[in-house]
Amino acid sequence: MSGSTGSGTAGHPSGSAGTASGTAGTLGAGGTSAGIAGSTNGSAGTLGASGTANTGSAGSTNGGAGGAPGSAGSNSGGNAGHAGSTTTGGAAGTGGAGKGGAGGAGAGGASGAAGAGGGAQTSTPPGDIAAAAGTPMVAAHSVTRALFAAYNGKLFQVRRPTDGKTQDISTASAGGFVDLTSLNTFCANTTCTVVRLYDQAGNGNDMFQNTTASQPTVDFWTSSNGTKYPIIVSKGYQWLRNRTAVKKIPTGSSPQTEYFVVHGAYAGRAAGTNGCCYDYGNMENHIGDDGPGTMSALYFGDATDWTRGAGAGPWVMLDMENGVFAGGGPIAILNAGNASVNANDPSLKYPGLNIVTGLAKTDGTKNFAIKYGNASTGALSTAWNGSLPTNKNPTSYIPLQQQGGISLGEGGDGSAMGTGAFSEGAIIAAQTSDATDDAIQANLTSIYK
Repeated sequence: MSGSTGSGTAGHPSGSAGTASGTAGTLGAGGTSAGIAGSTNGSAGTLGASGTANTGSAGSTNGGAGGAPGSAGSNSGGNAGHAGSTTTGGAAGTGGAGKGGAGGAGAGGASGAAGAGGGAQTSTPPGDIAAAAGTPMVAAHSVTRALFAAYNGKLFQVRRPTDGKTQDISTASAGGFVDLTSLNTFCANTTCTVVRLYDQAGNGNDMFQNTTASQPTVDFWTSSNGTKYPIIVSKGYQWLRNRTAVKKIPTGSSPQTEYFVVHGAYAGRAAGTNGCCYDYGNMENHIGDDGPGTMSALYFGDATDWTRGAGAGPWVMLDMENGVFAGGGPIAILNAGNASVNANDPSLKYPGLNIVTGLAKTDGTKNFAIKYGNASTGALSTAWNGSLPTNKNPTSYIPLQQQGGISLGEGGDGSAMGTGAFSEGAIIAAQTSDATDDAIQANLTSIYK
């Protein structure tokens, strides 16, 4: 239808050496580091022949990952161990206090620069969950993070309107989050647009938009720890697509699973339109309406020309062309009042961040399911699990006749009157198990909070 914690540079304090005569110094205690993402190395002191025992105390870093103890030694006026440096997610370094033979104090470390984007994820990401279950992703898109623990590459490309230059934005580390420092530096004091959304699954299923006026914009949501992560915002008539240069996207009546993470506050429609269609996923291999079952893309919005859920929306639904579906079976397709309503598909507006998980899967020949949930907490719920639509409009939806093009922010015929904001999504060329769906949702709630 038609940052985590900022990346700080720790200080490198050095204790001033003091001197005194006396017995041989003893080896100082090792420096320590605490936190997530950094390492510390105290500089070794050399054993002297005189001076009182001293301890070179390594500076600590807050926010680094698994720093190893530094070995700091001291003798006659030994030097303090160097403060640990943070690689990702570090905060300001604290200088170690050197204790010389006559009592020289080490200088404090300098404050780390404010940064963004953090270290590795703390649980298995969705791409690895799906692969381990034997249902690997064939397309994987995110502006938040790597969807595979081993992925260390490009997430999306942005365009700066002030000079027309573009830049790829990648992960900050393998299996990690978006490099916010790179994004914030390039897009400082302006609103960038999105030119390309890269496929992490290795199939080249990127989506792109070369027409500047039709490029979605970059906005941000703020996590509970204060880090601002990017989202792709479509305000109507803004989309990304790839209808022909695709690989392994399901076609015909092949099974499929899709999920996405979208932001409820942005869901709606361009003024004076029916809101068709803020979609993500599988659609025609060209810009056109080829009839029932020729697409199977997730939808989030409040369009009511076809079927709908309870209340006024927005709802997670499945766009199967010539109809956006909250449910299947005998549901009336063309807005026939209550006959077009699936009361088990609720309007979604979650407290707090209001970030939505939508998931749909189908065997392609008979049945499909729609699930929804709060991406910040809790489990998925099922809105529909049953037959594909049995009514015709004008031809049958059974079996599906998917064509394997992909888009974000538009329907199969190019209708782009819906609004929305996207964080991540994926397409799987198989029906996932409920256990896999649950594991993916559990991972999402560890990220979008």
